[in-house]
Amino acid sequence: MSTSGVVLATGGYGSIISFWDASTGKTTRDVSFVDSQVNVLSISPDKLRLAAGGNPKVRLFETSSNNPNAVNEFEGHTSNVTSLGFQKDARWIYSGSEDGTIRIFDARAGAVQRTYETKNKIGVNSVALHPNQAQLLSADNGGSVRVWDLIADKMLCQVKPELDDVSMRSVAVASNGSAIVACNNVGHCMLWKMDSLQSINVLGAPISIKKVHDTYCLKVQFSPDVSKIATASADKTVRLWETPQLDKPKVDWTSDMVLSGHNRLVHDMAFSADSSYLVSACSDGSARLWDLSNGKMIRQYTCAGSSKAIVAVALNDSASD
Repeated sequence: MSTSGVVLATGGYGSIISFWDASTGKTTRDVSFVDSQVNVLSISPDKLRLAAGGNPKVRLFETSSNNPNAVNEFEGHTSNVTSLGFQKDARWIYSGSEDGTIRIFDARAGAVQRTYETKNKIGVNSVALHPNQAQLLSADNGGSVRVWDLIADKMLCQVKPELDDVSMRSVAVASNGSAIVACNNVGHCMLWKMDSLQSINVLGAPISIKKVHDTYCLKVQFSPDVSKIATASADKTVRLWETPQLDKPKVDWTSDMVLSGHNRLVHDMAFSADSSYLVSACSDGSARLWDLSNGKMIRQYTCAGSSKAIVAVALNDSASD
């Protein structure tokens, strides 16, 4: 991973967002997230802004200045913000919350543009933007994955892959639109084959359900090149899987490697742009950088004087425009 132009940030229960020099493992800057822990982080595609979600606000910070204060604040949620992301041109931000809503914010004005609500306000744990930029997918405490259409301005469909109401923790969409993956509280991953960048009108039963961990699976993510699926768990590991070949009659999950070394729950993770590295965030108060060619940890990021859980990590090392 080239360290030139890298933006790496972590946050957690210490109410501090730390920016890191990826090559040395030292902090370059800390900013305070006032009145709340930090639940989730997301870096804008142009690397100029960092969005942070807490309880219940979303705040926007500059990534390359010494300004300790948020440059914008987004209000509307009434409970923990659990998921955040930017539209490809950073014109708007999407968020999900335990209050059972998904919101679209104007990134500059800060105003709420759209609000979508789950039935009975079931808490939303994860939201992912489809690469077509016109649909959102959400995963919730009721065990459902839902598709929200921004053009039709409504929920189009939903599916509950398991019989019981097992909380769905995370959902992700492949960068080429070929597949969707989600994971839940009993360590299962579900895989759906999709039609590239076409709009999702119906989300049926998954083509595969795989037991990937023996306990909570807290995060699932495709690598940018879609060659791998990463799963992070309460079992203290991150597991890498070869993305199954979707055109085969039988879907086979092949374990690629296990990243071991954390001492507590692994809450979050982020791939490098070239899919060769991964950063993980853990309740043990550290983030770790892993080389995916051999599964070795090559750097650890630990805040001096603090052992509080790190539950959010964001990385953007993409090439500059």
